[in-house]
Amino acid sequence: MRKTAFSASVATLLLATGMAAPAMAQTTPTEGAVTLGDVVVTAQRREQSLQDVPIAVTAFNAETLERTAATGIQDVAGKAPGVTLTQFNIGEPQIFIRGVGTTSDSAASDPSIGVSIDEVSIGRAGASSLAFLDVERVEILRGPQGTLYGRNASGGALNVYTKKPRFENSAQLTGRLGSFDERGVEAVLNRQLGDDTAGRLALRWNQNDGYAENVPTGRGLEGGEQFGLRAQVLHNAGDWSFLGGVDYSKDDMQGHARIPVLASSTPAPFVTLVNSLRAGLDVRQSFSSADNYQKRENWGLTGRAQWSGAENFDVISLTSYRDNDYSWRDNLGGLPFPGFPLSVDDRASEAAKQISQEFRLTSKSGSSIDWVAGVYMFREEVERSERFVVQTALPIAPPSLGGDTTFNQDATNSSYAVFGQATIPFADIWELTAGARWTHDEREVHQVALDNENGANAPPGIPLGPTGSPYNVKADATFEEPTWKLALAVEPIDNMRFYVSYDRGYKAGAFPSAAQTGAQATKPLRSELLDNYEIGAKTTLAGGRLRLNAAAFMLDYTDLQVYELLGLTLVTSNAEAEVRGFEVETALAVNHNITIGGSYTQLDAEYTSNAVSGSLALPYKGNRLPRSPESQFTLYADGQWDAFGGTLSARADYQWTDDFYFDPSNAPEVLVPSYGLISAFASWEAPSGLKVSVYGKNLGDEEYQQHIIKNASIGFSVFGAPRSFGVAVSKTF
Repeated sequence: MRKTAFSASVATLLLATGMAAPAMAQTTPTEGAVTLGDVVVTAQRREQSLQDVPIAVTAFNAETLERTAATGIQDVAGKAPGVTLTQFNIGEPQIFIRGVGTTSDSAASDPSIGVSIDEVSIGRAGASSLAFLDVERVEILRGPQGTLYGRNASGGALNVYTKKPRFENSAQLTGRLGSFDERGVEAVLNRQLGDDTAGRLALRWNQNDGYAENVPTGRGLEGGEQFGLRAQVLHNAGDWSFLGGVDYSKDDMQGHARIPVLASSTPAPFVTLVNSLRAGLDVRQSFSSADNYQKRENWGLTGRAQWSGAENFDVISLTSYRDNDYSWRDNLGGLPFPGFPLSVDDRASEAAKQISQEFRLTSKSGSSIDWVAGVYMFREEVERSERFVVQTALPIAPPSLGGDTTFNQDATNSSYAVFGQATIPFADIWELTAGARWTHDEREVHQVALDNENGANAPPGIPLGPTGSPYNVKADATFEEPTWKLALAVEPIDNMRFYVSYDRGYKAGAFPSAAQTGAQATKPLRSELLDNYEIGAKTTLAGGRLRLNAAAFMLDYTDLQVYELLGLTLVTSNAEAEVRGFEVETALAVNHNITIGGSYTQLDAEYTSNAVSGSLALPYKGNRLPRSPESQFTLYADGQWDAFGGTLSARADYQWTDDFYFDPSNAPEVLVPSYGLISAFASWEAPSGLKVSVYGKNLGDEEYQQHIIKNASIGFSVFGAPRSFGVAVSKTF
């Protein structure tokens, strides 16, 4: 349902009052003029003021991450304009920016939003669990980032930067208690190891009993235990600087609590049965199996070397290796009692290894022309196995539609690129930025579909996948594309900068998982191409007290990769799409102590063609793109005062999301109603370094869905966490 009038009125209000902003904006109490502090980002691979970058960027610093009680990507994504985050499995986020994203978990595919940790691209969505351990800042870049970030960044990028070793001796210890019997410990140790060497160690352990419940057993769901560790060493030697790091994490989670989603095609007797079973239950009480789980173990090595001995440029080498083992099980329906007519048991395991190498040349700070050039190599090996076990009976379906099928994928993905970008100032007030990248991608895949019942059920019983025969096939494909960036910026008046830009994004073609037939398994989807046309303004007004940034854009999609469950069959195809919209961000320093702000986004994202898969034409034209709410806004207030012999800090956030669909069909059962979330934080810190913090999330106890999947005449949904509270005590030494 459209809410154009509501959206327009909110936009007018925000523009008039200045109550929308990058969540990072903070003010420190000082004597003198009231101003917003400068925000420094590295979105273009060099340090710049946020206001000088011709890209739509939202940044969150360490202080803001603490005051929003952020522990993962999901805690900041919704606070940036145009960003929607959902997840099919715990710890496997699906990020959409301006309507661009992907839902595929195939071993031979890439996400559309690049996620990187300390400049290292993370190939698999399930491999980013350490992202928010001892973090310095997070930057979210909206729109294609094909020149400097390349693979996996056709729709944007989410970049996480951890805190580096410092030449000082310090430590911090934090203990945490919260709702659902949450308990946790975080520790950071920084040591100077010599005149030129420093080291830093950070670790985190957290456990909770889960916010959902398995009804038959009373066991918790949506909780579990997590552990993470990161160690880094920095060494400076003349013109050389070396930074080495190792990280490790292990998760042992309980799995999702899924509840049935009924459709108009659901048989009436089954509707009656489900409604009677769920009478008196809330949305976080589920018949999902108590044996559901999500387990993950990953580790990585990173080495960064920089040589600054040349007169006009620096040389940077970035080397990384990562290993990720990930498995999960979700019983999508459960068996509340013997003879219940439906159970869909889905389990998967994935082992992924990746290695990457990048060499960059960058101009010296203060050069008349800022430039960067480099080469990049990435190689990933992924072994993935997913098993579907379906048990059916009347009235939902005849027993012959049951089945037990395993899909195995063994994929090797390689990517090579050369890139360069330069920013040239001219005529005092103008800047021209031009960049290009050439990317070559290779995929090799071996796919196997097994009927574990040895024909006991006919081929139509293979659920969520082949309706043909099992297969054992191999395939390979090569993709290559140029991408580019052109931006023209002008600053006719100090602190008022305007820009226009044209960016090309690219995502390599992919092979689907759980393909219907051997022929489908060996036919790759075409590469996605995305052209982004943008005009924006970045202004600092009222003597530095008000920051107002805005952008209007149009994204033109060619060969958008499409994945949809149609009945019991996975359909893969390409389609055309278009996204139009605008964003506003602003921050206002009310006085030395208080900053208010937020953001607003308006999106019109729709398919401009149908998708064709074999002889099947999917009527997508005119449908809204998945995970693309027509409007979103955030509001916040942040303050800091001297009080009670120490420092008192407080923050409150509100984020509202319009309704959106979870898949291209735009069927009523996959529509998520609009919702709003409230969070708050307060802390008091003594001069001795002792700090006590309290926080709350979803204070309005909103019921909102974080995933919906439909299958034939019934689907399943997962709801986000209810109201929760926490308290943390920390000591800095």
